[in-house]
Amino acid sequence: NAEKHLPSLAQQGASAPALAMLRSDTQNKMAQSRVAQYLSQKSRELNSRVLSVLAARVAADPFVKVKKMIKDLIVRLMEEANEE
Repeated sequence: NAEKHLPSLAQQGASAPALAMLRSDTQNKMAQSRVAQYLSQKSRELNSRVLSVLAARVAADPFVKVKKMIKDLIVRLMEEANEE
């Protein structure tokens, strides 16, 4: 019975992969935040500037520029499609 229904559920629309990606992104951000907090705590305990800098870099989102470029590209493509 599962073999009959599961393949069709897996192929429903484009929203299923988008939701999975959103969940994955949220989980990644949570893990990134926990790692940054841990490194920050250890940097204070050990009085380590290296760990402090590492914690700050881990907390920062390295893909901010890439995400902005992609969003800008999507907006531009949508505007061009509306003009046509």
